[in-house]
Amino acid sequence: MSTQATPAFRKLARIRTLLSFAPLLVTLVLSGCDSDTTKPDPEPSPYLAPTSPENVVDNIVTAMNLRDADGYAANFDEEEFIFRFDPIDLILDNDLPPFWDYDGETAWSSNCFESSDVFRVSVEWAKGPVEELDESDPDNYMDPTMRKMVVVGIYLEVEMVNPADPSDPIIFLASGDRARFYFAPDLNHLIGGQPTWKIVEWQDIRVEGRPLLSENNSIGRIKAAFR
Repeated sequence: MSTQATPAFRKLARIRTLLSFAPLLVTLVLSGCDSDTTKPDPEPSPYLAPTSPENVVDNIVTAMNLRDADGYAANFDEEEFIFRFDPIDLILDNDLPPFWDYDGETAWSSNCFESSDVFRVSVEWAKGPVEELDESDPDNYMDPTMRKMVVVGIYLEVEMVNPADPSDPIIFLASGDRARFYFAPDLNHLIGGQPTWKIVEWQDIRVEGRPLLSENNSIGRIKAAFR
């Protein structure tokens, strides 16, 4: 009597073998699905989309309070940006330039935000309305797409270590001043079909009559201290 398996028997054996692996395959597939569904969601950005001047100004506050030098720099036009010091500061400090460019702005922010000697940076202000430019604005800003805004009630506080007495920190404080921002749209970089905005000029405006709160008592002079 022949012991060779018939074709039907061999086929049945293959089916049984495949069925024996089926639970393992189901387990592997389900475990793969579980790993996908348990991936943590990406952390939401603290920044608003720069699709309006208002959002850009809010993003400056966020970046300064977070001490995020890159997030801060992202609000300014790399080619056109100017920070303009208040004329009173230029009188009080002969070493100050009338203005500096994007490199100067990113230098002070990096030196301040990334310093291990700085404990805290806190800033807040009240936004004014976004306005079109008029004859009172600089002659070189004649592009009708540009906008401006004045912020008021600026409060900036930078707390850092005092080398002479670590128990008594140094606090740079500016309070009550204003700033004028000029914005330009970037039509080549759209978000949701809307142009993004960059700051091309920041004018520091000291408010007359307020008390002298510290030696470096304006936004400009605090910036210059870390330049």
